[in-house]
Amino acid sequence: MRVIRLMQDSDLDEVIRIENQVFHPPWPKEAFMEAPCTYSWVICEDEVLQGYIVYHTVLDEGVILNFAIDPKFQHQGLGTYLLKETLNYLIDNGIQMFFLDVRTSNMVAQDLYKKFDFHPIGKRKNYYSEPIEDAIVMVKYIDERNNENI
Repeated sequence: MRVIRLMQDSDLDEVIRIENQVFHPPWPKEAFMEAPCTYSWVICEDEVLQGYIVYHTVLDEGVILNFAIDPKFQHQGLGTYLLKETLNYLIDNGIQMFFLDVRTSNMVAQDLYKKFDFHPIGKRKNYYSEPIEDAIVMVKYIDERNNENI
């Protein structure tokens, strides 16, 4: 059975394994547990951790900080499902605006975010390292008159 739940200390080794496969350079282990006002969820099926999302909220804004699906489970709709459930939860809890950064070369992620009505609003020059690359800043606004779930 597929579940989305809060990340636990016991998930960290598997999360770091995925992080090291997906991102260069990866976040250090401490970044997953020490950031204030940050929440981390994992998606699992039959006890197998398949991906994670990390976000923080301030007032009515949410920022997606990190989001990855294990390469073994990519292209199966898990990223779409995890992002959808996360956004719906946050909308239900009063979030009206979402932000994220994505590498200019990461077209797969950009396409996913565009499916959820994220739009580019700017660039961060040389934001990423290894290799050095710009980040596209994307935003999603929730219409207060029609804030139904996604």
